[in-house]
Amino acid sequence: MRFIYIALALMLGMTLSAYRQFHKPRTLYQFHKYEPKSTSQGFCGTCMMSSNLPKSEEFQLGKTLFKQNCAQCHNKNMIHDLTGPALADVEKRWSAFPKEDLYNWIRSSQSLVEAEHPRAVKIYNEWNQTLMNDFPNLTDEDIEALLVFIDNYYR
Repeated sequence: MRFIYIALALMLGMTLSAYRQFHKPRTLYQFHKYEPKSTSQGFCGTCMMSSNLPKSEEFQLGKTLFKQNCAQCHNKNMIHDLTGPALADVEKRWSAFPKEDLYNWIRSSQSLVEAEHPRAVKIYNEWNQTLMNDFPNLTDEDIEALLVFIDNYYR
């Protein structure tokens, strides 16, 4: 009888060991590094907000502005497209042009498209000529705060 108990204890120990090896919980860093398996499971990106993200006033302003102006069309995880394109690395995608062009795009995308700005026309055509809302009231400081939030949010 003692042999059976020992065998069961060993089997249970090996099972738990194997489970721990292959089912390690993800750290926040790993969660940021890897994309979620599916957005259809209710993933909204709010779980990525953590205490290790910058909490500067600029970051907080950007977060508020994103929620008020951008979240309706752009995915909150910054990685996947939604109604509008993913915003991760938006500054890198605009890096061939002056920063003011990106600011002008955010304020009034149609103005840049009408002026035949190459990046603006490309985005406009890639997104089936869908119009982006204009945000003429955003200041340079507001847009910079948005970009700080976007850049630090998805990493």
